[in-house]
Amino acid sequence: MRFVHGFISSVLWIIAIPLLLIAVARLLPFDGMIPLPHLVALTPWATLATLPLLIVALFARRKVLAVLLAAALAGYVYWLAPFFVPPSTSSPADPAHPGTLRVMTVNVLYGQADAQTVVGLVESQHVEVLAVQELTPAFEEALTAAGLDELLPHSFTVAADDSPAGSGLWSSTPLAEEEELPGTSFAMPSALVGVDGTSVRVTVVHPHPPMPTDITAWRTELAQLTEHVHADDARQILAGDFNATYDHAGFRDLLGSRFSDATREWGAGPAVTWPEGSQVPPLFALDHVVVERDMPVSDVVTMQVPGTDHRAVLATVVVE
Repeated sequence: MRFVHGFISSVLWIIAIPLLLIAVARLLPFDGMIPLPHLVALTPWATLATLPLLIVALFARRKVLAVLLAAALAGYVYWLAPFFVPPSTSSPADPAHPGTLRVMTVNVLYGQADAQTVVGLVESQHVEVLAVQELTPAFEEALTAAGLDELLPHSFTVAADDSPAGSGLWSSTPLAEEEELPGTSFAMPSALVGVDGTSVRVTVVHPHPPMPTDITAWRTELAQLTEHVHADDARQILAGDFNATYDHAGFRDLLGSRFSDATREWGAGPAVTWPEGSQVPPLFALDHVVVERDMPVSDVVTMQVPGTDHRAVLATVVVE
């Protein structure tokens, strides 16, 4: 009998230790070292796994383990619950209102995404600003052939052949003060967009991913982006593949007290966007629309695009 109890206890601890480590990693105010970025990305899924394990630990009378799991679960719920709190506004914003901006971002996987689908979403979803990552010259031509220039005639693109380094920004209204964030692995173009008399700087975001062998570029580029956007007094919207979830400290540092993640503000749950298009369902919310904290958001959704491993993210942003 002792052997059975000991075996059950060992199994419970073996399952629990990774869940407890994820909670500790999420609690830390930094994530710039291996394996922290990869652990904290699992936070939403650790939440789902911790509850049944806690119930088993309680029935098995493993008091110490139950207390630790209860503390971890409390943290997980605290971190995750705001994603399910709807906005205080009584009705969704009207995308046709001149003070709103319908924004869409999509990573097109080295230009392998279906351009017709992208343009179709732009048209059907009344997109006014499109941010594209991993843009190639061939995909830019395919977008033009599919009619994107007729819907969004103004653009600032930095395409790259056979590389994830390209990015592009399209708009229904003229762009001004175009610039590119210097010193990054992948292009991050930005420009001012006019919204009912207000200029908003829209930036296409795509920092280097946190590779297990080296996360220096990821940490450095997120920090560089954070410093750059917070130094700019212009009202801003950031859209793209951030290669980070809300649970990453680097992403929360980027938000600071100034910006909000549109998905979290909309309150319909985390918008998982990667990996897409395989037998594994999307697990991580890497793609975001980030807005000024005083900009309400509405109708934040994800959409499938054939040919890419990311889902597109769309949001209506109330600028004025």
